[in-house]
Amino acid sequence: MGLYRLFVSHAHKDAKIAFAFIAAVEAAMKTDGRILCTSLRPPEYADPNVEDVSDLLHDHLNQSTCVVGILTPNSLESAWCLFELGGAWMLAKRTFPLLAGIKPDKLPAALKKKKAAREAACLTEPGEVSNVLADLRVELDWELKGSAQEEIEKLVAFVSGLPW
Repeated sequence: MGLYRLFVSHAHKDAKIAFAFIAAVEAAMKTDGRILCTSLRPPEYADPNVEDVSDLLHDHLNQSTCVVGILTPNSLESAWCLFELGGAWMLAKRTFPLLAGIKPDKLPAALKKKKAAREAACLTEPGEVSNVLADLRVELDWELKGSAQEEIEKLVAFVSGLPW
């Protein structure tokens, strides 16, 4: 098992959504910092000696147990996001699509007919976000830390206020 267990795929334009989602995860579970979100600037991604970030992404995706895809109009235009989700599909990683500003029929082709499509959660629905957190906790076998209700409400309010 590697350093990271949860890989959060997102467009950098959607970094605030990713931060809000991670805040909810960290409020709900003891993660021990084992979440990879490149917008949080892990040290290895800021290292000027790293020649190929794609190698890092490949390694971190490979060692992760689950992938959360924050899917927005921005991420659907991002080659990196589609690359990461394709990699998750290829590796048969448990993938949780979180939708903001798009409908389930806009999921990338690799996810449309998979279990992930049936489990797609809307980030403007607190109950759906709560269900994803519960499923992640079981899948990752992370210890329950507490209620994430406040963080979920902040996430939902933020995403609901975006002008998609």
